[in-house]
Amino acid sequence: MKSQRVKIVKNVRKCTKQFSIERFPPILVLHLKRFSEVRYRTKLSTKVDFPIENLDLSDLSSQPNLSTPKYDLVGVSNHSGNTFSGHYIAYCKVGSRWHRFSDSSVSSISRTDIVSSEAYVLFYERQKPR
Repeated sequence: MKSQRVKIVKNVRKCTKQFSIERFPPILVLHLKRFSEVRYRTKLSTKVDFPIENLDLSDLSSQPNLSTPKYDLVGVSNHSGNTFSGHYIAYCKVGSRWHRFSDSSVSSISRTDIVSSEAYVLFYERQKPR
């Protein structure tokens, strides 16, 4: 292994970070950043609008000429509270209906309740080819 000299540049430069997906997984898990480390740890409560059906990641494919799968949401882990105390509630799709799971209770919920500012982890399932 050769050692290389690195010239230290003290100028600030703009840069872009980019990634692509080589193989699309059957289950896609997306973690939303909900906690900030600025000064002291705080919870971020920005509402992220995410699709319930037909999540299209074709822009992220490393092979743009191939057809890319679409994904449907099947679960959401929600966090209510703050960084020191909180509670997790899961929204899961069972068949064609959505349910809210909280400790010892389960109840039906509307699709309009799924997207909220408490969403923390999103679980997507790849659509079956038609």
